[in-house]
Amino acid sequence: MKNIFLVFGYGIPKNILKDENYNFYLKMVFNQIYELVIKNGINDPIIICSGGKTDMYKPYKRTEGAEMVKLIKSIAKRPFLKQVTKDWLFIPEKTSLSTLENFLNCKAILKKRGIQNTNLSIFCEKTRERRIKRLAKETVDKDYNFQVLPIDFDVSENRYLDPKFIEKKEKLVLKHDLWALQSPENLKKYHKLFEEKFEFLRKAGPNAHTRAVREWWEKKINELEKKN
Repeated sequence: MKNIFLVFGYGIPKNILKDENYNFYLKMVFNQIYELVIKNGINDPIIICSGGKTDMYKPYKRTEGAEMVKLIKSIAKRPFLKQVTKDWLFIPEKTSLSTLENFLNCKAILKKRGIQNTNLSIFCEKTRERRIKRLAKETVDKDYNFQVLPIDFDVSENRYLDPKFIEKKEKLVLKHDLWALQSPENLKKYHKLFEEKFEFLRKAGPNAHTRAVREWWEKKINELEKKN
């Protein structure tokens, strides 16, 4: 049985190789994959790093998936690890703009490769754990055995927003995710919303990113509350 590791992205820093959050996140991810590979005798694991063009720096060309592969490969290629990691396959998923799309696009990659009856280990940020478990049940549960492995890596200002705000946001975003799954037309509207989100954040600029993220979600929370 194949073992697949899904690593979901969270934005694109100016230099991912030096970014504190991503180094913390992906080093923890790497260690957990390494431990599972050694403990369970896993051969040829596939690591899919998922995330699209959320770049806040011009010309907005980079993707979360490709940037994460760059960092995690730099960890895996260290000389004392090469014997274990030489057959690891890293795949960047480059189109997702949301967590729901992470699931759908990673599933499409597996389907295209004809991978079935596999174990999925899903790495995510801690505050999104409950929503990601629900989305996993809605999108991959029927086809794959999955486990969600949350990592509390974020030490940016976003992690320390009011817990009530974070909880409220997560509940309403989940409702919107589930609405998007109801039809292809809903999914198109859903994707458009996230395109608008990143356009808004780019206008605000990297230096005002945290404020802009909160401003965006406060606005969208009000809109989603009215719909629900």
